[in-house]
Order: sequence, then C-alpha cells, then structure tokens
Amino acid sequence: MEASRFGFQMAPAFKFDPTDADLVAHYLLPRALGVPDPPFAHAVIDDDPAGLPPADLFAKHGHGGSQHAFFLHTADTDAPESSKRAVKGGAGGRWRGQKASVESVTLVHPDGGELDMKYRRSELTYERDAGNGEGAGAAADATGWVMHEYQIVSPPLQATVLSRISKVREDQQPAAAAQN
Repeated sequence: MEASRFGFQMAPAFKFDPTDADLVAHYLLPRALGVPDPPFAHAVIDDDPAGLPPADLFAKHGHGGSQHAFFLHTADTDAPESSKRAVKGGAGGRWRGQKASVESVTLVHPDGGELDMKYRRSELTYERDAGNGEGAGAAADATGWVMHEYQIVSPPLQATVLSRISKVREDQQPAAAAQN
C-alpha cells in the first residue's frame, strides 16, 4: 500500500510493507514499553480489530480502498490462542485461528549490546456467518481477509498486540447465492 496512506511524506510509488521483524522492533516494542510518541506511530491505528468486520474497520479509519492496515490493541487474555473469536460489532462473523508460531529477532544496540526477543505470530482468517440461522457450528463464508497478530512473549511485556490485516482476495460467494 502507498506509504502516503500511512502518514509518510513520500511519493505514491513508495510502498509501506514492513517485515515481521520490522513490525515487532519498530512499532510493537516501543508501544509495549510505553514509549511516549514513538517514531512512526502514525502508521499504526489504535483500535481493536475484533470490534467491527474488517471492511467496516478499514472504512472507519479512512482505509476503505486499502488492501492492508495495521492496528494496535490490548490482548484478550481470556481467549485461548486457538479459539474462534466472535466479532463484537457489525455483521456476524469471526476471526478463526489458523496457526501460530514463535519467532525471534535480535536487536543490536549501537554500543554492541544485544537483546534476543521472541514474539508470537498468529494467523487468522475472517469468516462471515452463513446466515442460515444454524448457530455457532454452522458453515461460514470465506471473505478473503487475513490477520497476522504479533505479541512479544520474551522478555515478558504488557499484553500489547499489533495486527496486520490484509485483503488477500475478493469474497468467496456461496454457491447458492451465486446462482441467484
């Protein structure tokens, strides 16, 4: 996505697509440590991505035409990692956990000191409820939205999560709806 959409003063040709390690080191870590006014804070939106369906969340923050955006929020400490999370608002849907892994990044201080940091990267997909009234166990429609969540696990820090939400493909329409 164009860097200018994220508050960077650059030509539209410049893209903002940081690596996982960059997200953790430059965006998540300063916020988890409580650094006031961290650099590049304008690129990350303070909002819970489970508060609205992704398209509505993007529109709320002026990213309606974007393919991805970044959100910072507090971890839901009551929800296990593999659980399906219900979206709190808007049309019925949920983020479904796909897999999680623990990655590491080494931060190097100019004086030569190093800090090995581990973070959890969770992959989730957003599914819209099928709307057939069958409840939580009913089939869900794929939407093409993917979320990667990053949370520092070592050294232990406050429960701050950075989420990268991306639209990877257009909605998959159910076969019955496509025939109508």
